[in-house]
Amino acid sequence: MQVTVGTKYQIVIPKEVRKKIKDLRPGSKVSVKADKKVIFVEPAVKNWADEHYGRYKKYLKGAAEEVENMKDEWEQRLKVLNREYSPKKP
Repeated sequence: MQVTVGTKYQIVIPKEVRKKIKDLRPGSKVSVKADKKVIFVEPAVKNWADEHYGRYKKYLKGAAEEVENMKDEWEQRLKVLNREYSPKKP
């Protein structure tokens, strides 16, 4: 199958080829490699962070706020404990 290289060195991946790559969509990343006169184009391998980005967002919603609330509670409790157990000044 032949494709034409445009003036900006871009090519269009034919529909028959796109159908064979299930995760290929506009905006997808691909790896391009060359070996003498052969060009290899394949879907880029995602790292774990990119692949799972946003997946747990709904579970973590409000988590940072909750941690801050807990921190404030502990700081208040620590102040009370410090007053209770600090040596009395004569």
